[in-house]
Amino acid sequence: MQLTDESLRKIAALQRNEITEHLIYERIAQVTPDSHNREVLTRIAGEEVQHYNIWKQYTGRDVAPNLLRVWYYYLIARLLGMTFAIKLMESVEQEAQIGDPALLAEIPELPSMLSNEAKHEQELINLIDEERLKYVGSVVLGLNDALVEFTGTLAGLTFAIQDSRIIAVAGL
Repeated sequence: MQLTDESLRKIAALQRNEITEHLIYERIAQVTPDSHNREVLTRIAGEEVQHYNIWKQYTGRDVAPNLLRVWYYYLIARLLGMTFAIKLMESVEQEAQIGDPALLAEIPELPSMLSNEAKHEQELINLIDEERLKYVGSVVLGLNDALVEFTGTLAGLTFAIQDSRIIAVAGL
């Protein structure tokens, strides 16, 4: 079966996406302290290489990864944590699941790869540590209460004292 130039261009883009995702998952796994999460990310990274090799059979060439995207997600994982990076990666997996009807007809492995990408998305969602996220609501409510009390205190002092310098010092 002869692929069109347009199909080969799309396959090369998908191939680049797979090798990029492989490196992203591999790098995030390196900075993940939880062994189970690290194992899942490493396995997903390996499956992304398998997808890359399938695409390579059609293009007949190696494709360079998007290193800027790899470093972006790596820095996100280092600075903001794996949970935040995984949420961003979830959207990447959703994009990868969108199948091109023309390619579906030309590539027999594509349905299997798409179901594998859907499985990856579910596994990434399961990695998110919901226990930590439960406390975020409590922190926000606590900060809200503190802000209301602080504002009320300053308003009371403003009416009682009416000296802006004393109120500013009390606010600090």
